[in-house]
Amino acid sequence: MGVRAEQQAERDRVVMAAATELFWTQGYRATTVPQIAAKAGVAVGTVAKVGSKDALFLRAWEERSTAISLHLIARAGADSESVTERVWAYLGTLLEAAIAMSDAIRDYFVAYLRAAEHEANLRRLTGVLDAIRALFPDDGLGDESPAQLATWTIWLAYSAMAYGLAASSYDPDDARRLLRRIVEAQCAPFETGETS
Repeated sequence: MGVRAEQQAERDRVVMAAATELFWTQGYRATTVPQIAAKAGVAVGTVAKVGSKDALFLRAWEERSTAISLHLIARAGADSESVTERVWAYLGTLLEAAIAMSDAIRDYFVAYLRAAEHEANLRRLTGVLDAIRALFPDDGLGDESPAQLATWTIWLAYSAMAYGLAASSYDPDDARRLLRRIVEAQCAPFETGETS
């Protein structure tokens, strides 16, 4: 990597660190590009070279939430012999965060829908889904695995509930009950060793 590329990478790192801290502590609406610039010690134009407010918010949110998810999944995998309890240890915590941060989730969905490029997030999501899948017994079937289908079903159910919570169209207690039942139903075959 040349000197110029190293300087750009460092600039990006400093701007993203400032943006991440501000978005996670103040939220999307309260954070401005001038605040990010001041926190990073750079000009507003420098921040703009790294990305728009939406792009910085999406990247900050997705990178931080992916790191948190992978940490929670690793902890969940160590805490129980039960597939249901391992999956719920992660998803239940994630659901509680969605309930507590419904405004931030709403801001994320709005920014996500405005963005045209999601490739980096899809790679991060694949990593999270692979980690969730690893909470199930390994059957060696890859994408054809019933556990893979259960993983996707659970993730899509959680995503729909997070969206519903952000839109204030889901009662938190109902979301807790329903997601728990979905996790139990999807994990039940793996508790007894049945996978068909």
